[in-house]
Amino acid sequence: MINKRRSPRKASLERCSVELYASSKGPFESRIVNYSDTGLMIEMDQPLTRGEPVKILFHPGAENALRLGETYCVGMVRWCAPQEGLFSSRYGVGLEMAQASARRKNFRAA
Repeated sequence: MINKRRSPRKASLERCSVELYASSKGPFESRIVNYSDTGLMIEMDQPLTRGEPVKILFHPGAENALRLGETYCVGMVRWCAPQEGLFSSRYGVGLEMAQASARRKNFRAA
């Protein structure tokens, strides 16, 4: 299988919440599985729609909050798929973060 990733991933099991911009639903509890300088993979029980804008809320003092210097980030759903095995959450979701190019410096320094 060819790896199409543009940047390396770092593992994380950090809790977060997801707010949907397109509706009044949420916030939904979630967990970050891994992250890179351009995005996040999260797990959650709520399916999301590709292209949907979202706000990811980090807990203060959490690894990603410290890395980004913010308690949240804004992004777009790139993909959402059912998880096999259902060990934790029902869906895996790939998110592309907005203004990711500005974060590359912070990611590589971490």
